Amino acid sequence: MKFKSDFPIILASQSPRRQELLGMLGVDFLVVPSTKDEPDPAQFQTPLGYVLACAEQKAQEVAQTHKGAVVIGSDTIVVLDGEILLKPKSKEQAKGYLQKLSNRTHEVITAVTVVQGDSELTFHEAVKVTFYELPEAWIDLYIGTDDPYDKAGAYGIQTVSGLFVKRIQGDYNAVVGLPIAGLTQKLVAAGFISLEGSGVRC
Repeated sequence: MKFKSDFPIILASQSPRRQELLGMLGVDFLVVPSTKDEPDPAQFQTPLGYVLACAEQKAQEVAQTHKGAVVIGSDTIVVLDGEILLKPKSKEQAKGYLQKLSNRTHEVITAVTVVQGDSELTFHEAVKVTFYELPEAWIDLYIGTDDPYDKAGAYGIQTVSGLFVKRIQGDYNAVVGLPIAGLTQKLVAAGFISLEGSGVRC
């Protein structure tokens, strides 16, 4: 299956994982990362409010300079006991995150905002992820790699740290960084993409 669009499609993210997932549609798209700093989580009453604001900020910023394009902004956070675990800034922080997540169930929330002209649609997927109990040696070896430091919560389910995951409840791709199945449904319903060769938008 391959989709097509009558609009320029822009992904407002430099994440290679999101690019790979959006590429599943087969539709041409440009990558134009947002350059604004993400807002301070402390300004928001809930983790969901924060991640929704981040996704909207990315999409709206890029849409301002790409009029008429369909701009997709997305953001992912890891939440444990109401605390947002962002990308770790040090080995110590990465280790602390993984120690907290060990043998626990946490939530991964990915929010998506799609902007085209004056229209905007936003949705999110929340996924429960349960970790095995992590031996200290596993954590120490893992944080010595480059893998944890560009990922919320200091792990990526699609990389070697996926070995930490005992169970997930929800959309795997939302944990990776883009709920592509749900996004496809939204883009088709809005008339932004259609199935190539079908002759109709479906």
